Amino acid sequence: MNHKLNLGAWNSVFAVPSAVVDNYIKLAGGNNLKVLLFILRNAGGEIAVDEVSAKTGVISDDVKDALLFWEQTGILAIREDELTPSDTLIESEASRPAANYKKIELERDPHFFPKEIARAVRNDKGMDFLFKECERIFGRPLKHNEQNSLMVITEDVGIPAECALMLVEYCASCGKATPAYMRKIAKDWHEREILTINEAENEIKILREINSFEGRLKRLLEMKRAFSEKEKTIIRRWSSGNYEEEILYAAYQMTLDGANEMSFPYMNKILENWDKDGIKNKEQLEESQKKSKKNKKQNEDSKSSFDIDKIWQNIIEK
Repeated sequence: MNHKLNLGAWNSVFAVPSAVVDNYIKLAGGNNLKVLLFILRNAGGEIAVDEVSAKTGVISDDVKDALLFWEQTGILAIREDELTPSDTLIESEASRPAANYKKIELERDPHFFPKEIARAVRNDKGMDFLFKECERIFGRPLKHNEQNSLMVITEDVGIPAECALMLVEYCASCGKATPAYMRKIAKDWHEREILTINEAENEIKILREINSFEGRLKRLLEMKRAFSEKEKTIIRRWSSGNYEEEILYAAYQMTLDGANEMSFPYMNKILENWDKDGIKNKEQLEESQKKSKKNKKQNEDSKSSFDIDKIWQNIIEK
């Protein structure tokens, strides 16, 4: 007697490696899982990136990132444009001894492998919390380059996870939550030893004030372009100088008159001279200008009187 197993809707099934669920279900993200499922479902046929993109709704660049992700995890191997099961897939990730994280120069793109990231998230409650909170901030699963950046910030740069979370929140709030910008801020914090929650809070407060000051200054100086790094260094000094906007605008107008164009060093010199004279507001500037005009007039009168006396003396002598 012959029997037939009827799985109903499951009659058409395909295999998914258990390691995908066991090790990478939290780390992979929606796009990576979509791409992998589509590839596994269409095994045996030729698969183009554009086709995967069209069928999954994942943009082509993210499809390529997903393929790289699954290659680095050891789920897939790419050999001469052919996707095959990796030779290392049989080995359980959990059974492997923990390896030292590779140290990477901050200026370079990070290259932590997904298996290293997964291990860090699995074994460190702080990292697990950091990744979950970052997903909440972004409102989506983290991309692989974002995961890498968090690893670089915490493992290579040495920023504690709680401070790294504050850094990400700040970058997201000002629309600059790119991996490159976050690593740049992290490097600056490390160099200035901003490594505690209180220090991070104070630094973020200063950064917010500077950002607000830069926006007002850009409108004041009628600038359309972004400030350069050298200009931002000067602006940071101005921000801490407690100048009123009238003073900054007066220095700007004097710069245009003296240099015939906007020059940050020229304007900075004007403000430095006013600092020496204790000038911080409009009233102090007006009072200083009055004294300057008065002294100038007195000097001219004195010079004129001296010249007349000398001429009269010459006449007497002759």
